[in-house]
Amino acid sequence: MLESGSIYRVRIYFANHKSTQLDMDFITSYISSEQAAGRYSQPFLPEDLERVIGPFRTSPLGLAPKPHTDTFRMIQDMSYPRNNPEITSVNHGINSDDFPTAWGSFDAAAALILSLPPGCLAATFDISAAYRLTPIRPDQQHHLCVFWMDRVYVDRAVMFGLASSAGVFGSIADMLVAIYHKAGFTALLKWVDDFFVIRLPDQSWTEHEFMDVTGYFGVPWSIKKMRPLAAVQRYIGFDWDLESCTVALPSEKLSKILSALGKWLVADERFSAKDAASLHGRLVHVSCIFPLIRPFLRSISGFATSFTHPWSELWVPPGVYADLSWVQFLIKHLPNKIPLAPSTPVDIQWWGDTSTSFGIGIALSSYWAVWKWAPGFKVGPHQNFDIGWAEAVAIELGLRLALELGLLGSAGQRGHTFLVRSDNAGIVSVTNKGRSRSRETNMILKHVYLLQAEHQIRLKSVHVTSRKNISDALSRGAVDEFLKGFPCVNTQASISLPSHLADKLISW
Repeated sequence: MLESGSIYRVRIYFANHKSTQLDMDFITSYISSEQAAGRYSQPFLPEDLERVIGPFRTSPLGLAPKPHTDTFRMIQDMSYPRNNPEITSVNHGINSDDFPTAWGSFDAAAALILSLPPGCLAATFDISAAYRLTPIRPDQQHHLCVFWMDRVYVDRAVMFGLASSAGVFGSIADMLVAIYHKAGFTALLKWVDDFFVIRLPDQSWTEHEFMDVTGYFGVPWSIKKMRPLAAVQRYIGFDWDLESCTVALPSEKLSKILSALGKWLVADERFSAKDAASLHGRLVHVSCIFPLIRPFLRSISGFATSFTHPWSELWVPPGVYADLSWVQFLIKHLPNKIPLAPSTPVDIQWWGDTSTSFGIGIALSSYWAVWKWAPGFKVGPHQNFDIGWAEAVAIELGLRLALELGLLGSAGQRGHTFLVRSDNAGIVSVTNKGRSRSRETNMILKHVYLLQAEHQIRLKSVHVTSRKNISDALSRGAVDEFLKGFPCVNTQASISLPSHLADKLISW
C-alpha cells in the first residue's frame, strides 16, 4: 500500500482543513469511537510519539458530505501538500491503478437486470464498517497519523482519503464476489460494502444462507441493513423493479430534493459551503434518474468550492440560480421512474447543419429536409441571431422531425440516448451542457430539453468535420448535389414550424 522503507528525518504535521470547523464535535466523537474500537491509538503529544515510533507524518483532516445523505464523513487529505517538490503527499507515492476493483454502478445494475429471466428476486447486504475493518501494516502506520486538538493519534486501519483505500478493501470485496460465484451466487454486484444479489428462478437460497457462506470466517454482515428478497429492491439509493425492468427515485427522496431546490430559489436567501456541497452531491445522485439535469450541475459545484470561510454564507450567484431553475423545471416535468435502457447511444443517422446565407439542412435515416431563412431575416455576426442560435435551431427541428416521422418517441425508446451529429463544436458543447451565453440560444435549448423530457429520451451531440457532415450540402440549398452523393437518403420530409420559428424560416 505504501513504501514501507520510507523514513522521515523529522516529524511532519499540518494544520487541518477549514472544513473541519463545519462540525468539530463530530470529529471529536468520531476519534473517540475509533479509539474504543481499537483502530486509533491513545493521544500523544507530538514529541512523545516521536520518541516512541520515530519521525512520523500527519495529513490534514477534512469533512466531506456522504453520498445520498446530509451527513459528513471524516477524511484525511492524503494528497496534501500539492505541487510541493520538497514535501510530497502520502498519495504522491501511491498509484491507485495498482489497486483495481470492480464497481456495481447504476449502468451495471441496469445491464444486469435487463439480462435476467422472469421470476427473479433481489436482496441487498451490507458489511459493517468495511474500510475500518481493514488493518494497516505496523511498518506503514507512521505515514498515517492524525493531528487533532494538539494531539497525535496513530491510525491503524484503512481510511477515507488514501488513494489505495477503495482498491485495498475492494480486493477483499472482489474476493468475496469470487467466493459467492463459486458457491453458485452468479448474479450479484457490489458498491464498496453494499452487495446487490439476485436469486434466479431455479434457486431457493435464503438471506441467512447467503450471509453464512462468508459469515462463518468473519465477514460482519449487518442484519439491520439487510433488505430481504423482493421483486423491487433498493440498491445505491434507487428502487429497481426486476419484473417491469424499471428504476425509480424513491418518492421521499424526490420530495426532499424538490424541497431543497425550492429553498435555493427563494430570493435573497444565503447558503454555506456545506449547503452547496450537500445539494451538489444530492443532485449528482438523482441525475441517474434525471440525466437531463447533468449539464446544469457544474455551477453549483463551483459555488461550493468558492467559499473562503467554512461558516460564511453567500447569496446564490445569478448563473447558479439560472441552472437550478432549469434543474427544478426538469425534475418537475420528468417521471421519477424510468425504463431501463442500454447506456450505449442509439444511432439513427441524424445529421444537421446550418449556413448563414441559406438555411438549415437535416438528414435523418432515409429522410431529408431543408428550410430557408425567411426574406429579410438575417443570421450571423452583429445580428440578433448568430450561427450558434441557428445550429441550435437545427437540433430542435431535427428532433421535431424525428418525432413526427416516428423515428423517436415510441414507448420502447424511453430512457435511451440518441446521437446527433453537427460540425459546429460550439453547438455540440452547449447542446450537451444545456446552456449558452446567448439568451436566444438558451430559449431554443429550452424547447429541445422540454421535448426530451416529454418523450423521456436524451440526445448526445457529437462533432464531425464539415467535410464529413452529409447535411452540409442541404444547408446550402444544394439538394441535387446531396441526392447525388447520398442516394439512399431520398425521401423529402417536413413539419409545421413551431410558432417561435414561423417568422424566421420557410420550408424549401
